[in-house]
Formats: sequence, C-alpha cells, structure tokens
Amino acid sequence: MIRRRGIRFKIFLVTTALLVVSSLLIYLTLYFMLPGYYKTIKQSRLESGMSELVHGVDGLPAEQALPLIAQFGQEHNAAMMLRDKDGGGYYIPPNFRSFKGWLSEGAAAGDYPLLRKQMETGRFVDGRDGALVRGMSKAGGNQRDILSSERKISFAESDESFTLYVDAPLQPIGEAAGVILLFLPYMLIPILLIAIGGAFIYARLIARPLLSLNGVAHRLARLDFTATEPALKSRDELGELSLSLSKLAVNLQSTMGELQGANAQLKSDIEREREQEAKRREFVATISHELKTPITAVSGQLEAMIGNVGPFRDRDTYLRKSYTIMQDMDKLVHEILELSKLESRDFRPLMRKVDLTELVREAMNNMSYLAGVKHMELACELPEEAMIVADERLIAKAVSNIITNAVQYSGDGERVYVRLAEERLGNEGAERIGLVPERASVGTGAAFDGSEPDGVTYTGVKPAGRDGGLAADEGMEEPLLRYRLEVLNTGVQLDESKLPRLFEPFFREEQSRSRSTGGSGLGLYIVSKVLDAHGAKYRIGNTPEGVRFSVLLRGAA
Repeated sequence: MIRRRGIRFKIFLVTTALLVVSSLLIYLTLYFMLPGYYKTIKQSRLESGMSELVHGVDGLPAEQALPLIAQFGQEHNAAMMLRDKDGGGYYIPPNFRSFKGWLSEGAAAGDYPLLRKQMETGRFVDGRDGALVRGMSKAGGNQRDILSSERKISFAESDESFTLYVDAPLQPIGEAAGVILLFLPYMLIPILLIAIGGAFIYARLIARPLLSLNGVAHRLARLDFTATEPALKSRDELGELSLSLSKLAVNLQSTMGELQGANAQLKSDIEREREQEAKRREFVATISHELKTPITAVSGQLEAMIGNVGPFRDRDTYLRKSYTIMQDMDKLVHEILELSKLESRDFRPLMRKVDLTELVREAMNNMSYLAGVKHMELACELPEEAMIVADERLIAKAVSNIITNAVQYSGDGERVYVRLAEERLGNEGAERIGLVPERASVGTGAAFDGSEPDGVTYTGVKPAGRDGGLAADEGMEEPLLRYRLEVLNTGVQLDESKLPRLFEPFFREEQSRSRSTGGSGLGLYIVSKVLDAHGAKYRIGNTPEGVRFSVLLRGAA
C-alpha cells in the first residue's frame, strides 16, 4: 500500500506527471513545428542537391548527364525540364532511359517530349539567378505548394548553354498535423496508461531500497544494532550507503557495549566508593571512640592524683595503671598506622623467599610465657623448612596475630595446636582439598572443601590486590607447591551469626570493649589485609574441638 505522504507516492506522482507532460509536449511540438520544419528541410536538401547535380553534370556528355538528372528527379520527387537558348522546353521523365537522337544534328524540338501545356498551366515558375523559389501549382485543378529552381548547364557535345528547371512539390504535411491534433484524445488513454504503469514500476524500483535503508535507520534510532548485514547488495551509491549503515551498526554496537560496560563499572566503582566512604566514617568514629575512652581514663586519673582525691593519693599505683593504658594506646596507634599502609593504593609487599617454619616457631616462642601463665599447652607440628614467597615483616605479623588470638581467647588449661604441612597439588590433590583451579582460583572467594570440618561458614578470600596490595599469584598459574598453616585452639566456640564479621575492623565477638577480655578489634582485620596482599586463601570456623584458622600460602619454587 502506497502512503500519500511516503516517498513512493511522491515518486509515482512526479514521474506520472513528467511522463504525461512530456508526451503532450512531444505531441504538440509535432503539430506546431513539423510543417515548418519539413519545408525547411525539403528546401535545404533540394538546394544542396541542385548545387551538387549541376557541379557533377556540367560538361559531361549528354549520355552520362541525363541519367544523373533523371535520378535526381526520382530521388527528390521533382519534375525536371531543360530549356535551350531559344526557349524550347524538354521534359526529362524520372524513368527516362533512351538518349539516342538527344540533341543530335537535325533534331527538332518537336522530337522531344514538350511540356508546353504544363508550362501554360503555371507549373514551372522561373527562379532568379538560380535561387529556389516557392510558388503555387494549379495543375489538375488543385493548388499545391512547390519549390522551383533553375540552373545553367552545358554538355560536351554542344557549346550551347541549357537551363535546367526543377519543380519539387511539397507534401500536404499541414493536413497530417491537423489529423495528429484530432487524434490527440484517443492518444491520451495509452499515454496515461503507459505513464501510470511506468511511474508505478519506477517508484517501486527507486523507493524499495530507500525504504529498506529507512528501516535500518529506524532500527539504529531505537538502539537496535542487530542490522550488521547490508540491506542492499548493489554496487551503486545506495549499496555503499547500506554498507556504511551496517558498519555503523557494528561500530555502535561495539561502542555501546563498551559504554554499558564502562557505565556498569562506574556504577560499581561509585557504589564501592560509597561503601568505602561509609566504612571510613565508621572507622574514624570507632578510632575516635577507642582513643577517647583511654584518654578520658588517663586524664581522670591524673586529675585525681593532682587533687589528692581519695585512693588516687597512691600515685605509684595509678601511674602504673595510666602507663598501661598509654601502652595500649600506643599499640592501637601502631596498628592504625599499619592499616593505613596496607590500604594505601601505592602499597606493594616486598616479596622474597621466606622460611615460614621459622616465623611460626618465633611466634610460638613469643606466646610461651602467656600460655604458661594460663596453664595452656602449646603444641606444633612443623617441617624443617617451608619456603614461601612473601613479605617477611607482614607475614610474620599475620602469623603472630593468629597465634596470639588463639592463646588469648582460650581458657585456662586449654590447648593450642599449630600445624604446618606441605601440599604438592596435582589435579587429584587439588580435588582432595577442594582447590581445583576452576572453582578455587586466587581471589575468587572459593572456600576450602573436603578436609575442612563442618560448621565453617566464612571464607576470608577477597579479590587479590583490591585494596592496593599485589597478590603473589597474580597473573600466574596455580602453583604445585603450597603450605597449609592451621591453628586450633580448644575449649571455645564462635557465634555462627558473627563469623562473617570477624575480619571487619574493630569488630569483637564480646561487646564489652574491655581491654582485659579482648584486644583492639584490629588483629584479624590486619591479618585479612596481609593475606589478601599475598593472594592467600584463608578461613576460620568452628570444629568439635574448638576454633580452627586455616591459611594456604604459595610455596617458593
């Protein structure tokens, strides 16, 4: 269906009008200009033919000249006549063939076909100086337009000069033009049919590719970039335009995909930045609270000692208490500074080969005094050497915090067991402990499975280097050599609902915030940052015996 405002209808309408108008113009041009054009052409051809004839026959023998003259009359539908100097007229018919006796000695004018009668009727009109003259013939009782001319010629047989007269009638072309005009109403019907049919076909041929391109453009406007194949396969400009639109669709699809990805990443970054900002504000508020409480306590004690108020007169006792509080504050400040370094975007751990066995042994020795005070048993199972790739200072801090927490949060008479074992991983070994690369690659958050006890609900693995650290395994394949460090402290159980928050800053399972029953709440947070920076996998959870902390570290090649 053709829309009235569509391009197909416009092309159809314009083409029909052009064809009809063109046909009428051609028809009317034939009517008005054909008679005059015919007379002009007839006159021009006759005049040029006469000049060529005279030039060709002048001086030739009559036997050669007369056939040429007769042929000229036949070609131009003209009557030919020769006059001698005495005015005798001799008609040369177009079919003249016998020239014997023509102009021979003793021949009389009456021996040749005379045209006196035709001359008397006025058929021949004398021209002036050889010019072509139009006149009227009354022969046969009808008036006809004629073109007449005369030229001087001579033949080789005689010195006598002859005059050649030409009488060329004009066809009644004007009557034919009138008939053409009368026939116009009958011609309008085929003209209109041909114009409408041709315009319809032309409109379809021209508009179809344009409509296809318009459809592609509409799809692009709707952000539909599936039109990756050209709508037209032609080699003209429309085909080139179709190819350009398909390339545009491909480029826009790629660009929009990149923009959508960038937009999603930007939204994710903004959301993460908001979360980090919220955590930062919470962190600052928590630090303020952690510092304000001991500062207030020390200030109150000092003020009471200055005023000799009650028991504060015993300054030695309360100075020692104030000093202990300040030591705790100093430790807290150092932990905060350590965290600021770990969370810095420019932070990079100094990776080198480190003996993990030595670091564990040193941490165990440091906790032996506190374990003895609490009548706890410290047991360990260590290889002679366990070389890993790590930052020695940071990994020593993490190991120390893990073992310290185990001793500090266990009751009197309990047991802390530390085990460090080598694991050489092929696919079978990896499957045994749940570390098949497809589901336990570094930084994916996959949990240790298989060898771990039930009840473990938290995996502390985060994307390696997310907070500025550089994972030891970043960009590398799963190593075949790993070391598993496990620390088990008996006699305690963690609240399952609080397990996911154990690695948050300043989070403590008991809510009293007392320094005598717990630390600053930054220990495990620092551990998580250090292990994240090394690309380690770690988890904490309950077992039937107590709480177990597991870490898997990359072994040195």
